[in-house]
Parts: sequence; C-alpha cells; structure tokens
Amino acid sequence: MLLFFIMLGPVKILAPFHRATATMEPKAVRRMAIKVALISAGTLLIAGLIGSAMMQKWRITIPVMELTGGIVFLLVALKQVLEQYGDPAPPPDSEPRLMHLVFPVVVTPYGIAALIALMALSSDTARSTTLLAGVMAVMAINLVAMMFVRQVMRGVGPLLLQIFGAVLAVQQVALALQLVVVALKGMGVG
Repeated sequence: MLLFFIMLGPVKILAPFHRATATMEPKAVRRMAIKVALISAGTLLIAGLIGSAMMQKWRITIPVMELTGGIVFLLVALKQVLEQYGDPAPPPDSEPRLMHLVFPVVVTPYGIAALIALMALSSDTARSTTLLAGVMAVMAINLVAMMFVRQVMRGVGPLLLQIFGAVLAVQQVALALQLVVVALKGMGVG
C-alpha cells in the first residue's frame, strides 16, 4: 500500500491539480476531481489485469518489469528533483485537459509497472483482490484530496508542500535506484 501511495498518491497530484483547476469554479473542480478519480481507477484496474496477463503471455520476467518500473521511476524522480532549478510552470490559460490530469498526473507509468509486477507475482485471487483494493483505496484518498485541493493548499501552503515535495523527490530517486538494484539482483547481475 505504501508503494502505491508514493507512486499513485495525493502528495504528487495536489500541486498540478491545483494549478490546472485554479480558475475553475468550486463545483467544476469537484466534477473534474470525480472524473479524474473514476477514469484513473478504471485505468489502473484494466492495466493491472491486462498488463499482468500480457506480461505472462510475452514471458516478461518479474525482474525485467521491476527494472522497467525502476528506470521509469528514476527518470521521473530525477525530473522532479531537477525541476526545482527551473522556472515555475505558467498558470493554465484554458480549462485543464481531463486526460492529462489522469495520465501522467494520477496514473503514472511507474505506478502501472509496479501494479503489473505485483499482480503477476500474485499467487491467488485473494492476493490480487487485496492489491487492487489497495490501489482503489489510494484512488479514494486522491479523490478526497482533489475535491478539497484549495483548502489543503491554503492549510498546508505552497512552501511547506514544496519542501515536502523536494524531500519526497530525493527519496523517490533512492527508491527507484533500490528497485533497479533489486531487479538486477533478480536477473543475476550483481
């Protein structure tokens, strides 16, 4: 569950969702949050089920999927760390694009890779159900975070969120490297 919280959870979506919906009426923000959460949840369910089946059919090993997820996670985490040195993103000049908020803001490629690998490792229906329930719990938390994004941003404040984001970004680089190391060991390299 912690892995899903880090890779798919609300901490990373608050600022982009807030920026994207800054000019929208509160009712429209809530509608957007519901749409994003429902599409994201459906996408992850489909990705977990189909992805793990495809992985087995194509004979992709768990270590290879772990390595894939680790590399993508590493690249995204490095981008987050390096973005701190760039110019801030300009405010949106139009309505946010629904699918951009779904993918990659909520549904991340490395989150999908982790879900597929864990589903492929799942030895029975009960474990698969538990994994999918964990993902759906994170999506429910995301929905609440998006629905109350303005209150959260006012309460937490952009500075505190930026500090936490910087710490989390560095930790994500370390976690991504850990995933790569575990995958390489699983392949017999190292």
